Amino acid sequence: MHQPQYVDPRTGRAELPWVRLHGARAYLDVARLLEEYPHVKLTVNFVPSLTAQLEAIGAGRARDAWLEVAEKPTADLTPPERELLVTRFFSLNWGRGIDPRPRYRELLDKRGRSASAEELRQRAAQFSDGELRDLTVLFYLSWLGFAAREGHRELEALERKGRGFDRDDFQLVVERQQAACASVLPAWRALADRGQVELSASPFYHPIVPLLLDSDVARRARPDLQLPARYSAPDDARAQIERGAESHRRVFGERPRGMWPPEGSISPEAVAAYHAAGVGWLASDEGNLWRSFELAGRAQVPRGELYRAYRHGGVDLVFRDREASDRIGFSYAHGDPGEGAADLLRRAREAAERSTAPASDPALVPLFLDGENPWEAYPDSGQPFLRALFAGLAPGGAVESASIAQHLAEARERVELPSLHSGSWIDSDFHIWIGDPIKNRAWELLGKVRRRFERALADGTAPDRVEAAHEALLAAEGSDWFWWFGEPFHSAEDALFDRLFRAHLQGVLAALGDPIPEELERPVAPSHGARGSEGLRAPYAFIRPRIDAGHAPSFYEWHGAGRYDVPRGAAMADTPMIERIHFGFDPATLYLRLDAAPARAAELDGATLEIEIAAGARRLRVRVSGEKGDDGWRLYEAEGDAWRDLGTGAPASARRPLELGVGFARLGVVPGEKLELAFRILRGEVALARYPQDGALALTVPDASFEAENWSA
Repeated sequence: MHQPQYVDPRTGRAELPWVRLHGARAYLDVARLLEEYPHVKLTVNFVPSLTAQLEAIGAGRARDAWLEVAEKPTADLTPPERELLVTRFFSLNWGRGIDPRPRYRELLDKRGRSASAEELRQRAAQFSDGELRDLTVLFYLSWLGFAAREGHRELEALERKGRGFDRDDFQLVVERQQAACASVLPAWRALADRGQVELSASPFYHPIVPLLLDSDVARRARPDLQLPARYSAPDDARAQIERGAESHRRVFGERPRGMWPPEGSISPEAVAAYHAAGVGWLASDEGNLWRSFELAGRAQVPRGELYRAYRHGGVDLVFRDREASDRIGFSYAHGDPGEGAADLLRRAREAAERSTAPASDPALVPLFLDGENPWEAYPDSGQPFLRALFAGLAPGGAVESASIAQHLAEARERVELPSLHSGSWIDSDFHIWIGDPIKNRAWELLGKVRRRFERALADGTAPDRVEAAHEALLAAEGSDWFWWFGEPFHSAEDALFDRLFRAHLQGVLAALGDPIPEELERPVAPSHGARGSEGLRAPYAFIRPRIDAGHAPSFYEWHGAGRYDVPRGAAMADTPMIERIHFGFDPATLYLRLDAAPARAAELDGATLEIEIAAGARRLRVRVSGEKGDDGWRLYEAEGDAWRDLGTGAPASARRPLELGVGFARLGVVPGEKLELAFRILRGEVALARYPQDGALALTVPDASFEAENWSA
């Protein structure tokens, strides 16, 4: 469970609402389910920068910028505030949270599903006061999880009401949010007190500890990286670890036995720092284990080596099964919950059979994932999937659950790792946080401010000033700021994260009584923008590609098509299976092409492509089998909860790249009709991925004048 420090030190107000929103949903929902399944054991990690904000919200001491705007009478909203609501208050999974609510979907359609920034400004002015009030209530209502709703029939009444909300309705939803946030930490402490859950922690502000110790460590995994001037603050690394452990003791009653190192980041020096602070275990990703074996001269290692515990520098280490963990995070949400849980348990059984652990020790299949992010994409916030999974983890069964500490207590043997790779759980290196020119500029600014702090220490600055400056400096060392700088990740909040990073640096200087230099008043990044507008291009000319299994597409065949560049996710992200989707047409046919990411192309062998098409109230589904020799597609139309088979068609190629063409006449659509497309990759009936992860790609069926009207594009 992790959120960065969203509170601006200058105003004392959180600039983003994600602690409040997740606190009313995922943070509480899983704890509530565990009460019903006392045999299920988990390790749950709380980052202290999150727990501090949860405490403040639960106590009624904390505000956030979005809530302050939402609380204002809609008639008093300024144009920028109206734009904020229309732009940001659709920030949830559209398929799960918006489309099932008719009024919310109506408001999204009015706003536009792929509107530009200028269009959003114009459309915000067109929203009535009543529409804005409905929007705010529906946004916060949609973020209430099943645990926050239990026993509150008034919330069910609001769902039935659906629209025409008033200020009392808004206040009710916000009060439930606050009450849910106040329940999160006590609920988890109760589960820990009864021995069902192990609670672990992270360094306080979630820094990349290996880089704090020595930023040049990034070259061990990536010698090609262009790095900033060396940053080395071992005292800060120790302070982050110690403050994290002490904060955990204050909140949960005891120091953590183990820690999740932020972003799974480890190095020999970092492990030594954790060990010095009394941390008994650390967890990371399998990629770092394989790279550690390579350092020791073992190039060919059986996969079964993953499923046991290790030790380095006096600290126990466990490494996550990446594919199984990511299936929870990214795949099972898009398929049947029961089938997803069964698939996961089957994979765990098969993994255990490959384990090289001695017969006296239980095999360990480590599943680690972000605690807050996956469940937004699941039906009913993940409740059906989690119930199916928890029921399958019965005591005495083939697969049982265990906390990390429980397993380490039961496993007698450890494999000593003589060499330890330095890397994170993303690509087994640190390039997400350093090496990009903009990230490097942020490190340079951090280094300048830290050197000023060191001079203050040497000059004997008053202790209260030093303490305040150090707190701001530690907050600026958090990993999230560097995540969003430069490539590859972007969000609608890029500029805000830039501003918060500089606010913490400014806080250091302000505490020391220094003027704020001009370079901290300027954005670190020269420009900002979300990937949504950069990664999506609409069709602008007719195309007529040749589609067959033996033909490699040329650039010119798809020139004029629309294109969607699949972003890397922002949470525990890995390379997506599909890196780009092309969508276009001629007057009679819709053409689609999916380009596999080279690193994951082999995973598509034998997989099925399923295209979901919404045409007004109609729902269509096109399936392209992954079986060899099958170069066609099959069309279905929804009839209630069933799907009517409308027969087969061609052309299609399930080989890489995945391509197909479907006649508009077969789809039963006419020029001017709007279509929404989403793509799923399945193996059997288990969904591996969905693109876009939220929402859909929109297009309008063309008429004969399409090219003439778009000739200048």
